[in-house]
Amino acid sequence: MSSRWRAPGGGAILCRVSSTRSPLPALSKLQAGLFGLYYLWTLYGFTRLAGRHGDAFTDVVYDRYLGTLVWHHLRVIPAYVVVGVVATALTWPWVHRWRPLVEWARGERRGRRAIKPVAGVAGLDLLLYALSLGPFFSRSPGLVDGMARKAPGWVPFDHYDLFQYHILDGMSVLFGLVVLRALWFYARRLWVHRWGRLALAGAALAGAAGVWRSAQPPVRAPAVDGPPNVLIIAADSLRADRVGALDASAARRDPPITPHIDAFAREAVSLDAMHVATASTLESWYTAFSGRWPPSHGVRYMYLRRAAAEQAGAAPGLLPRLFAEAGYHTAVVSDWAGNCFRLVDMGFETNRASPPQTFRALMLDTVVWSHVFFPLYFANDFGEWLLPEVATITRYVRPDALTARMLGEIDAAVEARRPFFGLVFYSTPHLPYSASYPFNLSYVDPDYAGPHRYEIEVGVSDLIHDGFAHDLPDATVDHIRALYDGAVREFDHHVGRLLAGLEARGLSDRTIVVITSDHGEDLYEPGSTLGHGTNFFGGDQSTRIPFLVRAPGLRARGGARVDAITRNVDIAPTLARLAGMARHDGWGGVDLVPVLDGSTDDLDLPAFAETCYLFFPKDRIAGLSASERSDLLTVAGAVDTLEVDPAFDDNLVLRADLHAGVIETKDTMVRTRRWKLIEIPGRGGPIRRLYDMAADPGQRRDLSGRGLAIEARLAAALARYRAGEAAGVRWSKAREAAGAIEYNGGPSGRRTR
Repeated sequence: MSSRWRAPGGGAILCRVSSTRSPLPALSKLQAGLFGLYYLWTLYGFTRLAGRHGDAFTDVVYDRYLGTLVWHHLRVIPAYVVVGVVATALTWPWVHRWRPLVEWARGERRGRRAIKPVAGVAGLDLLLYALSLGPFFSRSPGLVDGMARKAPGWVPFDHYDLFQYHILDGMSVLFGLVVLRALWFYARRLWVHRWGRLALAGAALAGAAGVWRSAQPPVRAPAVDGPPNVLIIAADSLRADRVGALDASAARRDPPITPHIDAFAREAVSLDAMHVATASTLESWYTAFSGRWPPSHGVRYMYLRRAAAEQAGAAPGLLPRLFAEAGYHTAVVSDWAGNCFRLVDMGFETNRASPPQTFRALMLDTVVWSHVFFPLYFANDFGEWLLPEVATITRYVRPDALTARMLGEIDAAVEARRPFFGLVFYSTPHLPYSASYPFNLSYVDPDYAGPHRYEIEVGVSDLIHDGFAHDLPDATVDHIRALYDGAVREFDHHVGRLLAGLEARGLSDRTIVVITSDHGEDLYEPGSTLGHGTNFFGGDQSTRIPFLVRAPGLRARGGARVDAITRNVDIAPTLARLAGMARHDGWGGVDLVPVLDGSTDDLDLPAFAETCYLFFPKDRIAGLSASERSDLLTVAGAVDTLEVDPAFDDNLVLRADLHAGVIETKDTMVRTRRWKLIEIPGRGGPIRRLYDMAADPGQRRDLSGRGLAIEARLAAALARYRAGEAAGVRWSKAREAAGAIEYNGGPSGRRTR
């Protein structure tokens, strides 16, 4: 049989092609070989990189988990198969009549003559790969960062130009045209068959139905009498001073960082001085939902052993469980940042948080990011189906999916005619501050060319040995803060989507909505670096969180701001009261409704906090003198304090013999309206810092050791916290005023020196 075709350069050519020797099988084999070579090359690169680490955790991998490592590499092979099949489908319309490929398929090209078809197909694959970066990089700027860091130093290319000059948009259009060309090619060939026409018609109807369904507004909830719903919208590491409604400098940013939260604040009551007990995710949420202080509930660090995790989950009085027992549909939705809800069962009926980051999951993280096809093409529902554990990966961030899932849980509750209690928890503002486009470009200087160009770059080995660098140029610090602000702006975008979703369902007036965080974030304030929970220097940025609540009974107070000290231990009794539920006897927190509804302006509450588990040795912390460092009570960093527990799903856990030492070496802090006392355990007694936060919010002038009576009173309050008696401590305005008079030198107003 002969057929007439045109070569890529034009001109009709007559070529005899046997109907049994179509070039498609040859193209498929060639693609399989090319993708197999790429897979082997990736394995080689991974082996070389792993060999250069040489730390204790790498030794554990090769000593005890080599089989798991090999299995992880094998599990990504289906991703190569899928990409290979798609590449073949997209290239076939362009090469099915290309003479070199046809001749190679017929065995007429051997040796050097085979180079042309092989190189041609490989080049077409590379072109398709480059064009595909448009749609996929636009959704995952963290991949741009990975590409930028892996690029050779001689490449004179600024990867921000991909966004800045809409190069990705152009690549997306071209890739779309390639896909449309392929669809038209296959549709024409199907149309000649009756079954093909039926298949095309069915596909068209299914597509139209899908578009129609997606365009339909959500079903409005029927009007029913009953308790209010509760929706907590939270972001990991969200600082209160990045919310425009709470901070004048944030409000002046262009574009605004939090326009949707700011609009919400005009209808809500803000607790401007809410502090967390521990600036670490697990400990903070457990304090909020248990209504008890850390010395009372016992969750003092994130790397719990099995017995401690199960004991924490079985504790009475956990707020989500109480709501479930009251008939609520309870659900938590989160990505890797909320894996603590899987580690400790806090009582949610539906748990759609990511699984814990076990040692096996951390290995998978490294493997997946070495195979670039997976994070590039499979950061979606199909990728989670293909490899479910991918949801545990730190840089696998899909805020769109979290928003959709939370709205789905709300719809499920409406359909079941049940009130809902939901928490959606985003990792977006957490390190490494890798926001999606266009949020990642909101505040950065496009001419910046220093470190942390696209996201925060720090290796695990560097972090656990040395922590973050103490001294960075001002330009680098400004850039880091700009990356963070862009990530906060992306969270705000999803706040807007969720609030609009409530409104569209007719639920806004029947739902208690809280916007908050688990803790704040250090951004190189004096005496601090990056992260959270490692110290209390530089201000309140690590422990202070936004807490805005809009509730049916508080509508008249919309826009009110409360400056009294409040604590996240008070969240459980407050939400229970707002929902009309009884207070649990085991709670140590205080019902904050009296300050929310304006019945009083202060509840005489001091805030207490303790530092979290440190990944790196404590003497690496900034803000201490050399003599103070030598006097520290400390334990070693993560390499020497954590171990893998095979009996607990290969979770990383704190060594049992170090439990007491980790707690003993925690810094503690007490905060009143005006004063802040920090105690750092030292061999010769506590190392203290005392600050007048009204006059010195940046904590630059230490007043400790000057004989002020206020220091002793605050130290006594801290002692009660450590003894588990914080629930009974109050700090009256009279006591606060007495401290101020003493510091100012009595009636004369002369300050004590």
